[in-house]
Amino acid sequence: MYVTSRELGVDSKYTCSDLHGEEDYGGGVACGISNLACSVADTLADEGDGYLASEQVRIDNRSGRSSEELLGFDCQQRGSAAAGGEGGAAPEVITVTREDFASMPVMPLVASAGPPEGWLPAHMVNVLYAESEPQTMDMTLLDTPVQVRATPVLYDWDLGDGNTISTTDPGEPYPSEAVSSTYRYEGWYDVTLTTTFSGQFSVAGGPWQDIDGTIEVTSEPIPIYSKSLESRLVNPDVPVDEDEDPWVPERTAETEGRKDPDATHREV
Repeated sequence: MYVTSRELGVDSKYTCSDLHGEEDYGGGVACGISNLACSVADTLADEGDGYLASEQVRIDNRSGRSSEELLGFDCQQRGSAAAGGEGGAAPEVITVTREDFASMPVMPLVASAGPPEGWLPAHMVNVLYAESEPQTMDMTLLDTPVQVRATPVLYDWDLGDGNTISTTDPGEPYPSEAVSSTYRYEGWYDVTLTTTFSGQFSVAGGPWQDIDGTIEVTSEPIPIYSKSLESRLVNPDVPVDEDEDPWVPERTAETEGRKDPDATHREV
């Protein structure tokens, strides 16, 4: 995927009507007048000081079959870098689109929820956090090295009980409660993180350029058990097995957590 500028000659594939269409008749007329004025200026200019009417097109060769999209027309001074220099072809400008960005292997963030044991008491704070380092990927376009950078900008948490959180804060491990929630009922829940990434690209080590649009990547669900701690009578003659975890039952249809009837969406 790249953008190129080339001379708008008699054999050009495009006209102003291709850009503006019937619904923008005035724009098409203005475009034609602009291109004609450029040609007249070229005719009247001294030799070597003229102007070049050009068309800008986006070339998409990702599928193996090259296709073109007309972006616009321009009037460039002959001999300028934009016009390709002295007698040279116009330079090909490499760009990375949102579609290119979405096709790249951006990895889901490593998300964390609750204590390491995988359970927490009902109504106890459930701390949420995720890795937030940018990811960089290398590719080659037109034999030119291109680096793409994906940066997390928004974190959407689904707690599994109907409650959701949107935040620009990746959160931190306990004892931080910057991004947190609680469960109302006992049972198993899945915590799911969907991260929105913005993108930038750098051509041959050049400056970073923004990619239009963002992409979303969902992490693997985190199973967590919410336990209702209630006082119960126990048999004092039965010794406590400290090696056995009595809090987490097997996950079955009967042990799934209930939905919160008062669930809300919060922005943190």
